Amino acid sequence: MSAPDGASPSPDGDRTETVHSVIRQLRVIIRALQGHSRSVQRSCGISAAQLWALWEVRGSPGLNVGDLSRRLSVHPSTTSNLLDKLEQAGLIERMRRQRDQRIVRVFVTPAGDALLERAPAAPQGELNRALHALDPAELAALNVSLHALVGHMASAEPMAGLQPFDGGG
Repeated sequence: MSAPDGASPSPDGDRTETVHSVIRQLRVIIRALQGHSRSVQRSCGISAAQLWALWEVRGSPGLNVGDLSRRLSVHPSTTSNLLDKLEQAGLIERMRRQRDQRIVRVFVTPAGDALLERAPAAPQGELNRALHALDPAELAALNVSLHALVGHMASAEPMAGLQPFDGGG
């Protein structure tokens, strides 16, 4: 963006262009997430979040809900809802050990294994892969900047970060 008559651009103009650039980049990220979610739903018949949960359970058979929640970065009640849907579809089973009936362990069923054999290879999706690919300093700076951005948003829901993103319109 150049200023008229060769003068340097105004600081406000630079800021406005940077704001527009950030908005465009966030749109690219959101659309990529939506596209990934639609692709998973079409190819697997389950949501991207459910697929990620299934991959995690397959990788660590016998996980409990709390451990799975931490791996997915979601609230335990959200994890329970994901597991309910996966269990209804016959993709996972929950078992309690005889010693301690309070602890529920989760296992992938043969039907879940079959689904995972044809599922997309990147279970956590493109965003998670891209975040892991960032230099640690870049990732830390992004985290600080996103915390600041969310802090300035009056309409941000504090618990929204504990819910999976499954696309939407």
